[in-house]
Amino acid sequence: MHFPAPMADMVRGGYTFLQTKECRDCGELIYLFRTPRGRIGPFVKTSRGRFVSHFAVCPALRSLHAARASGAAGQGELFPVTLYAARGARRNSAAIETSS
Repeated sequence: MHFPAPMADMVRGGYTFLQTKECRDCGELIYLFRTPRGRIGPFVKTSRGRFVSHFAVCPALRSLHAARASGAAGQGELFPVTLYAARGARRNSAAIETSS
């Protein structure tokens, strides 16, 4: 299926309309559909009456992705891998030394 798509094409493609909601971040009206694979997907209606994924057009999500790409602090910085790798290496070397 090619997006943006009209409602009729989405229904023929196996999508089922569920309900409308408002985006918590940008306030846009979202149409929720069950996809052919059984997942729930948020879509917005374009000015031409076609539907496109809300993830592709939400300004709040775009700013979030831009912040992550610019190096803003993320969860990875809270739990650095090098810290745990160093601790594991010390434990393994200590176990080897005591067993010898």
